Amino acid sequence: MLTALVCGLVLAGQEQFDFYDRGWYFPGVPRPESILGYELGSQHTVYRDQERVVTAIAASSPERVRMMEYGKSTEGRTLRVLAISSPENIARLDEIQADLGRLANPKPEDDIVAIQKRTPVLVWINECIHGDETASFESAMALIYNLAASNSAEITSMLRDAIVMVNPVYNPDGHERYVVAYNSIPNGNPGRDAYDRAMPSAFFGRANHYRFDMNRDRISMSQAETRQEVAMFLKWNPQVYVDQHGQVETYFFPPVQQSVNVNADRNRYNHWTDVFGRATAKAFDNEGWTYFIRDSFDFYNVCYLDSHTTLMGAIGMTHETDGGRVMSQRRVDDTILTMRQGAEKHFTSALAVIGSAAKNRAELLKSYSDFKAKAVSGEHAGKFQRVILDGNQSELSRLKEHLARSGIVAQFAGEVWLQKGAHDYWSDWKGNLEVKQGMLVVDMNQSQGPLAKALLEPFSDFEPEFIARQRKKALEDKENRPNEDIDYYEFYDSTAWALPYAYNLKAWWCESRSKIETTSISGYSWLHIVPPGEAGYMLEYGDQNDLLIIAKALAKGVKVSLVTRSTHIDGKAINPGSFMILRARNDDKQLGALRSVIDDSRFKYSGMSPLRPLSTSYPDEGRQGPGSESVVQLRKPKIGVVFGNAGNLRAGALWYLLEQEFKLPYDSLSSSVFNRNLDEYTCLIVPGGVGARPTGKLREWVENGGCLIALGGVDWVNGKDAFLNLDEVTTDPDLPGAIFQAELDPFSYLSYGYPRTGNEKIKIAVPIDGSSFWKAPKGGSAVQLSADESVKKLLCGWSWDETEKDLQGVAWAHDQSVGRGRVVAFPFDPTDRAQWPGLHKILLNAMILGPSR
Repeated sequence: MLTALVCGLVLAGQEQFDFYDRGWYFPGVPRPESILGYELGSQHTVYRDQERVVTAIAASSPERVRMMEYGKSTEGRTLRVLAISSPENIARLDEIQADLGRLANPKPEDDIVAIQKRTPVLVWINECIHGDETASFESAMALIYNLAASNSAEITSMLRDAIVMVNPVYNPDGHERYVVAYNSIPNGNPGRDAYDRAMPSAFFGRANHYRFDMNRDRISMSQAETRQEVAMFLKWNPQVYVDQHGQVETYFFPPVQQSVNVNADRNRYNHWTDVFGRATAKAFDNEGWTYFIRDSFDFYNVCYLDSHTTLMGAIGMTHETDGGRVMSQRRVDDTILTMRQGAEKHFTSALAVIGSAAKNRAELLKSYSDFKAKAVSGEHAGKFQRVILDGNQSELSRLKEHLARSGIVAQFAGEVWLQKGAHDYWSDWKGNLEVKQGMLVVDMNQSQGPLAKALLEPFSDFEPEFIARQRKKALEDKENRPNEDIDYYEFYDSTAWALPYAYNLKAWWCESRSKIETTSISGYSWLHIVPPGEAGYMLEYGDQNDLLIIAKALAKGVKVSLVTRSTHIDGKAINPGSFMILRARNDDKQLGALRSVIDDSRFKYSGMSPLRPLSTSYPDEGRQGPGSESVVQLRKPKIGVVFGNAGNLRAGALWYLLEQEFKLPYDSLSSSVFNRNLDEYTCLIVPGGVGARPTGKLREWVENGGCLIALGGVDWVNGKDAFLNLDEVTTDPDLPGAIFQAELDPFSYLSYGYPRTGNEKIKIAVPIDGSSFWKAPKGGSAVQLSADESVKKLLCGWSWDETEKDLQGVAWAHDQSVGRGRVVAFPFDPTDRAQWPGLHKILLNAMILGPSR
């Protein structure tokens, strides 16, 4: 009632926007209101009711609409798109899909000009990726109805030259969580202190089930919704992709601010966003609506839907509306903004883009075809023609699968050859590289070559004028002078993500790509079980799955020993981090449990089995052997994760990794756990933002052998009356997010599983951002940036003139004994966005091995 009253007051004295003024409508197609029972935009619609609307419209207009399911959300809700076009286009939709596939991956025998002449342009409108940006969820129903039912010249002209693919809700789980909670509380008060603005974070709808911001997931490609939508995109190959969002003060549509990712073809992208921007501006000007362009939102990081789809050939755009999330809000000038108004603007902008795309069909298809022709020829990539990667076969296979989710082809080398013009990712070396069988090869001459280059390259290519503006502002801020060009640094997100670094693999980019033989080896084979030797089994640790198998075995009661010093047994070197399952500590039942774990394992292993019989406990040389004190007995893991207090939920990426990637059991805990007995847990993981503090109970548990792991937001474990005492280092300006080369201490158990050369420090890549850091103590930290000024630290991304000097000796991860226990602090969360698989072993080592060190 209050919502309806507010809407009535807002609209009094002004003509209400009409969703249904596009000519006459086919009477057999139901309007959304006839199904919902209320006016569109007057309340938040739940998923089931939107589903009833769109399925009814599709069923009543089969000549114009084809509805297609493409998957399920994490919580099991159906994901679907609706293809809407003229009856003639719908009748030959399969043929059009095939033609769009030919344009996306052209072959010499294809008549591209003929395909362009007969093919409509495909415009994809994506709604509600952020579930509590609710206006687009509502506008989707009006848009689908108008496209399906209107017989106006405007709509019929659009549908003659365009196929419109509408995804009515990308993130149904987040939207449902939010609107069900919102509809259950008093709402509609437009005041700043309104109760409906105080929603607890556990019910925020921006993110999906695992609390992932899926508009940051196009690098890691981790979430079910992301993977399934991209797979559908690759089946249809649209030319235009609009992603409709909220909430801003005034409506935004492109053109965007710099920086624009160079692999998007800046000239092409800027041209088309100007075309679509002017069309949208004209529609908004007709309504008297204000908007802004070229501000706030950049186009550099690959993680966004708009940049990811553009790198795949579409013109991807983000539209941000200024109404939604709450039913109404009072602006500073006392005008009232409603969710319905936000929906009206999304509806209008979508139609403006569709109309402009249809009007420019021929030019758009040619532009798309030219972009794809440069992709498959490799012309787009310049000297960056090939990437070669080496490392653990399982890790290479995971990267291969990762790339395939975006349609990028990677292959294993099937022969040995000498690759000319190779450049090492980790040093300044360049020359001829001997490529060995089994290395992973990614060539840039493929349909998704621009995306492959953007994901893999170690370079940062900002526009010169963009660089000049940021450096000028930094200088003027230092001198306390105002900046005439910009009010803030123009970094919207991180500036580095290169996957070879994210996976911590050896890699080389190459200036040429001669034809090579490849192998169909999958990289995986099931772990083969062999009988134990007289002393038992030995398992080498090189991949995260090795450690996960050990964790499962421990949970089944198998006794596992950890090698902490190098030794030689049976004529074979055994590195620190290897595992022994000794017959002296395991009876036949326990060895049977080990075999059962391996039989039932959902994890896969590379090549031949790393599990091998151990015939003796007698070392070939020296004193280190299975009976030595340097071989440590591992505790059965019992992991607790603190997710927050009542109404406050954190740890989304960790939650996802534990359940979906690591498949490790854990207890979900509230912040009240810090005040109770924790003896049942071997490890307690505390993400940032959960209200943690170093209570007496927590300290007692750590000192008695518990392993405390703090992820991001870790200041609470450092300082007086805390666990650590590390000095703080600050920098100015903030570092926007880059990748640096760090050193992993080979004597630390956190280094186990990483390739090592004797006792040399292990080079790894780590993400760093912000302005506050910890200085490693004199004894060093487990992972830190080199204190040597001569060592280059920046690998990829933006840095300031003083960054490398400021970050000398900075701790990235610090492990310290406290009594009989340990505290492991990660100032930079290694689980962030599930984007750093090369750091997983460090985290898993802390979780599973830390309690026994």
